Amino acid sequence: MLQSKLDQGSAGGRRSLRRRKPMFGRARRSIVFPALVMAVLLAGAGLTGAWLVAAGFVGGSSGQPVVLGTAAVDAAASALSASTLEREASALPEPDGPAVPAVMPTHRTHPKAKATGSAPGGGPSGGTITAGDSKAHCITLTFPGGVLDQSMISAATALTGVTYNCLETYANPMQTWEEWETPWMFSTVSDGWDAWLAASSAHQVVMSMDLIPQEVSNNDDPLAWEQPCASGDYNQYATALAQNLVSYGAGNIVIRLGTEANGAWEADYVGTTSSEMSDWAQCFDNEVSAMRAVSGAHLLFVWNPNVCTSDIPINEWYPGNAYVDIMGIDAYDTDCGTLQTVGQEGWTAYSTDSSSNGGNDPDFPSLVNMEAFAVANGKPLSFPEWGLGSGDDPAYVTNMAQMFNSDDFSFESYFDTNDDGIAALGSAIPNATAAYAKAF
Repeated sequence: MLQSKLDQGSAGGRRSLRRRKPMFGRARRSIVFPALVMAVLLAGAGLTGAWLVAAGFVGGSSGQPVVLGTAAVDAAASALSASTLEREASALPEPDGPAVPAVMPTHRTHPKAKATGSAPGGGPSGGTITAGDSKAHCITLTFPGGVLDQSMISAATALTGVTYNCLETYANPMQTWEEWETPWMFSTVSDGWDAWLAASSAHQVVMSMDLIPQEVSNNDDPLAWEQPCASGDYNQYATALAQNLVSYGAGNIVIRLGTEANGAWEADYVGTTSSEMSDWAQCFDNEVSAMRAVSGAHLLFVWNPNVCTSDIPINEWYPGNAYVDIMGIDAYDTDCGTLQTVGQEGWTAYSTDSSSNGGNDPDFPSLVNMEAFAVANGKPLSFPEWGLGSGDDPAYVTNMAQMFNSDDFSFESYFDTNDDGIAALGSAIPNATAAYAKAF
C-alpha cells in the first residue's frame, strides 16, 4: 500500500518531516542514461518509450539493459533538447517483473553554472550550489507519488518570481542498507528526477539522509551503531551509495548527511556523551571519505543541526572542516523555549534562543551561534529547511532573508509543502509571501 510522509517527532515546535517514495508500485532502475537517449532518438522517428520495452531495451527479464557505445551516446546526447529529454524520460513505463540492480554506466558530469544572476523569465536564478557564497534558492515541494512535476515548480516561480533550479528531497526513512544505497528519487527513472537533473547543468538537488538505515538505529544506545561506523564497518555502504548516484547521473548533488542528528527523532541521533558525539563525527568522516573516493563523484556534504534542539554542543560533534563543505541550520518560525514567533518576540530573542540559552553558551545550537561557528571555520551557512508554522509572519521572513543576503550563504530552501503545520507560500500567508518575493 502507499505510505505517506512519516512524522518522525517534534522538537519544541521546530521539526521537519522525512519523506520517501512508497515502495508499492515502484520498479527499481533497470535502464541507464543511454536508454533515455535512445528513447528520444526513437521518438524523433515516431517511436515511443513503449517501443523500447517491446524491443527489449528496458525491463528485460534478465535485468540487463542494452549497452550502447560511447560514440553513439555522445552523438545522441548532442542532439537532445532539454524539454524533449524530460518529456520522454517521464513517459517511460515501469517494466514488469522483479526489481533489478542498478548498473554503472559512464558518468555524466554536470558542469557548474553561475549560482546567481538573471534567469530565463526575468527572476533571479536558483542556480547551482557551491561550497561558497552561491546564495542559491531551492524549494521543497510535495510531488504526488514522488514524481517530479515541472508545472509545480513553474507555479512556485510564478508566485515568487524566483526561478527554482534547485529542489530539495528526502531519502528518509530507509529501513535497510539496500534502500540506503539506492535513494528512491534517482533509482526509479519514471519519477523524473534523473531527467530533470540531466536537462540543465544549472539544475541541482539537495538530498537529506541519515548516516544509517533504521535497521541498525538505536537511540537508547547510539554507540551500538556509532562504534562500528567509526571503525569503518559501514564504509562499503557509503561507497555503494556514491557509485549508484554516479550511475544515476546524480554524482554532483548536495547531501545533507545526518540531518538534524541532534534531534532524538532521527535514526542517527548523535546522543549526549562525549564518546557518542566523537564516534558520530568519525562516522560522518568515514562515509564522506568513502563517497569522495568514488570515481565521478563530486558531491557536496552539509552538516546540518536543528536549531535550539537539545543543548548538545555543536563543537563536540562537528565532523571537521576537511569533511564538511557547507554548514546548515534548520529554523522554523517558533522559538523552542517560548513557542513564540519572530513577530511576537522579536528577532534578537529568536535568533539567540535567549529563553533556552540563558547562559549564552557559544556552543548552543542557536542561529547566531551557528552563524559565528560557520565564520570561525571558514564555511558557508545554509537554511536547508525553514518556514512558517504559526500564522502570517513577514518579520520572520524578512530577518531570515536579511541574514541570508548579508552573510556567506550557500543556499536556502523554503519548506513549501503545506504539511506538518508549515504553511505554503501563497494566499494563506500573503504578507510573508510578499516579503519573500521582495527579499529574493
